[in-house]
Amino acid sequence: MVSIKAVAMAIRDKSGNVKLDVAEISRRCLDLGWTHEKLAHKAEVSTGTISNVLSKGLAASLTTAQGIRQALGVESLESLLESDATDDAGVSASDVMTVHEYRITDVIADWIEASNGLRFQICRMRHLELDDLARGKRYDLSRLSTEEEQRCVTWMKRHPKVCRAVKSHPNVITNETVFRDPREPYYWVIDEWVEGEPLSSRLRSDTFSRRQSQQLLLGIAEGLAAIHTLGIIRRELTPASILIRSGDGSAVLTEFELSKLVDHGLTVAPDEWPADEYRAPEADSDDVDHRADIYSWARVALHILSRELPSRNDHAATVRKLKLPPPLAEVLKTSLAASRRSRPADFQQIIATLRKWKVR
Repeated sequence: MVSIKAVAMAIRDKSGNVKLDVAEISRRCLDLGWTHEKLAHKAEVSTGTISNVLSKGLAASLTTAQGIRQALGVESLESLLESDATDDAGVSASDVMTVHEYRITDVIADWIEASNGLRFQICRMRHLELDDLARGKRYDLSRLSTEEEQRCVTWMKRHPKVCRAVKSHPNVITNETVFRDPREPYYWVIDEWVEGEPLSSRLRSDTFSRRQSQQLLLGIAEGLAAIHTLGIIRRELTPASILIRSGDGSAVLTEFELSKLVDHGLTVAPDEWPADEYRAPEADSDDVDHRADIYSWARVALHILSRELPSRNDHAATVRKLKLPPPLAEVLKTSLAASRRSRPADFQQIIATLRKWKVR
């Protein structure tokens, strides 16, 4: 039911519209793990309408406001109306959407389950003082015992350690900070904001030209080569952990939580790793080196070039169908060898071959 207060506000607005509390609606979406697109679908309104309300702060029609209320399962519309009042504890909805030095502006991905069993979401955030955008990952620790939580925090800290070891590379994401949420059972990993989308999304909806493929494969290889020089093994390279910049189409490696620092021992027990179509056969063992990343790079390369991921038994046939220059075809075939001893020794040969690839 539309509240008397909502109707009164609409009359005073003279347009029949009401101002909704953007922070409160965003907080509820965050709790539900909803993106703005999902809210639009649930409320049965266009994504443009939701963007006008939540991103631009424009007033909403009573019909739109009612749709949002029903989608969120809120009993009274009044609780979603803009207000300067704070609750009994003196904490406003705006405060709830603020974590340390950042404000959560949007949830851009539903809950994702990592190979270590942790759930995380990706949020768009903005620094309160510098006004810079940031890419925030919030990990859910609510279901973990104290011992499990300590172990998982160790994994999450590996990501900033890798990023900071690399320092600055165009194909490796930059980490800003990590911290525990002061109010909720979450652990935050904050990276630079990369305008773009994951390679996994592009592979579902797009195809790449040979020139675009060359740029992506070269960028991924150069990013991996950079971390290899520091004694770091990526181990779990998938299209979901590779971002594509909107501006220049370059690749940016992310999600280093499960990387292995050489001589630091096994980071994840083999029985904890679910199946992964891109992972090297030996990657979940203690006896692993950088050639595991070469195998994963080649699996990603086949997916990009052939527009689908072939089975591990069809590598040779798939490479033949691609009709690549012989040097590149040979590099791909050897990189996909089940035995790591048959793969290239490092990424230098792969990078050199990609740079010589004459695409039209």
